This record gives sequence, C-alpha cells and structure tokens, in this order.
Amino acid sequence: MTGRAKRRLVAVAVHAGLSVWLVISLVPPLMLLAAALNRTALFRGPLDLLLLREATLENFTAAFDRGDFLFFFANSLIISVAAVAITLVVCVPLAYGLTKIGGRVRANVSFAVLAMRFVPYVVLALPMFLLFVNLGLSGSLLGLLLAHLAIHIPFATWMMVGFFDTVPKEIEEAGIVDGCGPWRLFWTVSLPVVRSGVTAMAILVFIISWNEYLFALFLAGADAQPLTVGVTRFLGGLEQGAEYGVIAAYSTLIVAPVILFSLVANRLIVAGMTAGAVKG
Repeated sequence: MTGRAKRRLVAVAVHAGLSVWLVISLVPPLMLLAAALNRTALFRGPLDLLLLREATLENFTAAFDRGDFLFFFANSLIISVAAVAITLVVCVPLAYGLTKIGGRVRANVSFAVLAMRFVPYVVLALPMFLLFVNLGLSGSLLGLLLAHLAIHIPFATWMMVGFFDTVPKEIEEAGIVDGCGPWRLFWTVSLPVVRSGVTAMAILVFIISWNEYLFALFLAGADAQPLTVGVTRFLGGLEQGAEYGVIAAYSTLIVAPVILFSLVANRLIVAGMTAGAVKG
C-alpha cells in the first residue's frame, strides 16, 4: 500500500469516527426534544419517543402556564446580562493593568485573582449565604449576581491577560510615540487588537451564568430564582411523581437559547480562544 493510499485510509477512518461520535452526541438532545413532544415520556422506549407516537405540545403549554417560564426567564436574562456587563467593566482594565506589571508582583497578583477558581463552588455557597443574610442580600437578585461575579471575575481576568499578552509591543510603542496617554493607549490601541477575545469572554460568561445552578439553588429567593431552579418544581414528591414530559419541555426551552446563541457566536468564540492561545 502506497503512502498516499495510507493517508487516504487514515482520513476515511478519522471522518468515520467523527461521524459516529457526532451521531452519539446528538442522541441526548434528540431524546430530550422527543420526550418533550410526547404525551407520556416515562416508560416509553427510545424508538417510540423518536417516532413521536403520542405527539403533543401540552408539555410546552404546561411549562409556560404552570411553570411560570417567562418569570424565571426574565431572572436568568437579568442575571446573565448584568454579569457580562460588570465582568467586562471590571476584568478588561484589570487584565490590561496586570500585563503592565512585571516580575514577582504580577505573578502574585495573578495567582491571587486566579486562586478563587481553585475553590469548589459548593464550599462557597454556605459562607456566601451567611454573608448575604448579614448584609440583607439573602434571596435577592443582587446577591445572586455577586455570587456569579465571584465565579466570573477570576476566570475572565485570567482569559484577558492571555489576550493582552498577544498585543505586539511595537504597536503600543508606536502609540506612545504618537502621544497616546495610558488611557488612550488602552482604549484605541490595545483594546481593538483583543476585540475578538473580549467577545469570546463575554459569550462564555453569559453561557456560564445562564447554566449556573448551585448558587441559584442555595442563594436565590422565590423572587430571584432563574430557569435552572424553576424546572425543579416539576420534580414532584412522595405523593406526586415527576412530570418527565414537562421537565423535558422546560429543559428544551432552557437550552435552546444557549444552543442558538452558541451556534451564531461559534466563530467569535473560536477566533477569540485562538487569539489567546498564540503569543506574538
């Protein structure tokens, strides 16, 4: 077998493996959607679900009517958008400043910022709850937002430091020669270079906030609960079983905006992550 034939065989095998992996990866979301569109999702075989033998939209109607979907959707949207906005305002200048600090000081500050990521979220839930009770923020949207920022700020700062490190020094030196001050140098020279990285960071922060469940479960009150907690009202109890069809419909409505958003922004995410991975 020639070298060209071997390469072609390897390419065919890789594509076949990726195709199989794609099909396997699509099974869970397809099953979720099928369960949402069937009247009785429990005790039905996968084939029966996928063939939609008892197709109905009642589960989606129940999610909106009995699940107060729009109320929880508004809370999730407020928290996610606010988290993105505050993270951008705080982390982009912070990361830029860290790139201008040299030596041990930068290493220590960067480690202190990143150290928050080393702590499991479940360890932070109880201390935050007690702190928010004393501050009068328990159960509020503001308290939940602060908890989200505790997650996002170390992660986003660490990402943005990598992006700002890719800005060529020659560009900034040329800006200084042209008379740019520190603020103008940041705003008009460095920031446009890392624009794709900022966009990628904002998208990832939004997705993390939208999907966050642990802090929402521990810290959010009845008026501040997001979608990830709202779906739990259909889990039932000892007397009433879980409504799996409605749960599937509710879950579909939760993940659909994120999936659509990710598909639209996929190019920006890849461009931003690639820019942060290459130093030049």
